[in-house]
Amino acid sequence: MSDNSFDFGAMLDDQMKGIKRTYKFGKAFNDDKLIIRPKKQVVEVMSDDNATVKAAWESGEAIAGLVEKQIKGGYEITVAGERAFCPFSQIDRYTKDPAEYIGRKFDFLVSDYSKDERGLNIVLSRRALLEVQAEALKEAMLERLIEGETLSGTVTRVLDFGAFVDLGGIEGLIPVREISWERIDNPASVLKSGDGVTVKVMRIDRDNGKISLSRRECVARVFKKSAEEVAAEETAAEVSAWMKEAEKKNANVGSIAGAFDKLGL
Repeated sequence: MSDNSFDFGAMLDDQMKGIKRTYKFGKAFNDDKLIIRPKKQVVEVMSDDNATVKAAWESGEAIAGLVEKQIKGGYEITVAGERAFCPFSQIDRYTKDPAEYIGRKFDFLVSDYSKDERGLNIVLSRRALLEVQAEALKEAMLERLIEGETLSGTVTRVLDFGAFVDLGGIEGLIPVREISWERIDNPASVLKSGDGVTVKVMRIDRDNGKISLSRRECVARVFKKSAEEVAAEETAAEVSAWMKEAEKKNANVGSIAGAFDKLGL
């Protein structure tokens, strides 16, 4: 592994400062998994406005919220003293047990702020914030990675063509041929989601944000013998044992020791 140290946190903080000031978040994603935002409705300033939440909605800044409980379609969140809603799909980037979120505080983005006769309607998204943070960290990682270095990571997905590995902010792919020195037809027979792996960075495509990894380059190569080789070795062992026995018998032929052996003396 490379000895060069890199402060990802500092770079991420610098990049997020600019993002928070200028990025506007929507409540849905397009086909490219990029956030889209519908035209924002004009919200009149009224006495029942929540200044803190409204400011976060207008600026795109993150706001802290407490996950109170699971409700139909998502979670009830308390944010700046107001009751808000976060859909299941917007609480995280990956599916987890809902119980992991209850009673915990997270930063959210306000994806919708409106009001009707029932009062304020506040919709939050934690996933949108995580996506932006991940993108910033990904850019930092791409700049720091070096082809040929060895890294530790965690398997996130195993597919027919290989396994994706989280390297601490960016994913790389281990093609099926790079999983093991032995030929394998099913990557899931060797790796599963959550496994820790050591990988070698083979290629980096910075323009497209793609990283090719190898697991087999980090494990000892074991040469598996074919059935023919095993059979040949067994035959050779049998022949060697027979020859040793024959040599022992021939050594006693015509000797006094041989005569005594025949008489059982």
